[in-house]
Amino acid sequence: MKVLVFGPSGSGKTYVSHALQELGINAVDDGDIEGLSAWYDRNGKKVPPPQTAGEALANHYSFLWSRKFLKGFLDQFTDIYLFGGSGNLFSVLDLFDKAYFLKVDPHLQRRRLMSPSRPTPLMDSNDEGFIIWGDWLEEEAKKRGIPMLDASQTPRQIYEAISK
Repeated sequence: MKVLVFGPSGSGKTYVSHALQELGINAVDDGDIEGLSAWYDRNGKKVPPPQTAGEALANHYSFLWSRKFLKGFLDQFTDIYLFGGSGNLFSVLDLFDKAYFLKVDPHLQRRRLMSPSRPTPLMDSNDEGFIIWGDWLEEEAKKRGIPMLDASQTPRQIYEAISK
């Protein structure tokens, strides 16, 4: 079974995937898959990763997955749990058997985004405050009837829900 778990910044995708790996479960964070994703300008040209959210927004950059790469990656596994997100996520849903949205309470999300352990903190805020990448993901997930998972659950609880 190939399962996708996606959600906004601060929902815990990386944390849960790494915790499941420690339990011996074939869970992968999209950021750990070299070659899967890249940043693109509005003309579809690959660009260097922006250093800040302001740079990404000002230049209309999009973070996208390569469908061809993702298909080849997924084809290597019978069972895999992929955690992550991209601007073209909904165009690759057909590569998965199941998909879930990791819904996070705004207060919990803010605490997580403020964590000093965030690998790219400048991508989570700009002069106006926090940038919540992926708010639109929830609306699109709802439109498609994708089940919601509570991001405050433990990794084990999330795994129990997605492995059924």
